[in-house]
Amino acid sequence: MSIEKTDFYQSLQVENRQREASKTQGSNELGKDEFMKLLITQMENQDPLKPTDNTEYIAQLAQFSSLEGITNMSSSLEGFTSQLQSTQALQASTLVGRSVQVLANSTQLEEGKSVKGTIELQDSASNVFVAAYTAEGEYIGDITLGSREKGDVAFEWDGLDTEGQPFPPGNYQFRAYATRDGVNEQVDLYLGRNVDSVALNAGERGEIMLNISGLGDAVPLREVKVIN
Repeated sequence: MSIEKTDFYQSLQVENRQREASKTQGSNELGKDEFMKLLITQMENQDPLKPTDNTEYIAQLAQFSSLEGITNMSSSLEGFTSQLQSTQALQASTLVGRSVQVLANSTQLEEGKSVKGTIELQDSASNVFVAAYTAEGEYIGDITLGSREKGDVAFEWDGLDTEGQPFPPGNYQFRAYATRDGVNEQVDLYLGRNVDSVALNAGERGEIMLNISGLGDAVPLREVKVIN
């Protein structure tokens, strides 16, 4: 009698497990609802003559608790990410109409204003200078900054010539150089340009992109050197 009853309950357990497995077919993940159903089914259909060991139940409940914790943590992270993106978008929108320094070789000289930029030095240099040119490429002079250590070097051009006369407003080109061992090496230069608009969830990474005046391609917010 006990052998027949044991076989019956074992068969019933197999059928229930197969039925639950067929419901979740097509998904590679076991959700917390399916996990709980399987656990209850196992408890309802266990063999009364050979009940499942308490240790096994405790282990299964621990797995369920772990699953619940991971699910809740995932939901919290998604909420945090969404909130962070909204905050970044709000901050980025305030940049429209402002000047930011991005990697460039030309910018606009506006009447009564100066040109601001930053030179990125990978090593110290005995002399650092910025060569200025007209939009057509005509050389008009240097902005000498002297000896500098490794790091960012800020500069500003007031738009005046050596005699104190202003150059006309318009587009000007710039190239930065660092002198090391008597050799002039061109280095990265960031120039101030106006932000025309902001694009959200754009680019290859789905990030915040800035449409900069005079630049053909949008610039990721992370590549902005300075906000003027």
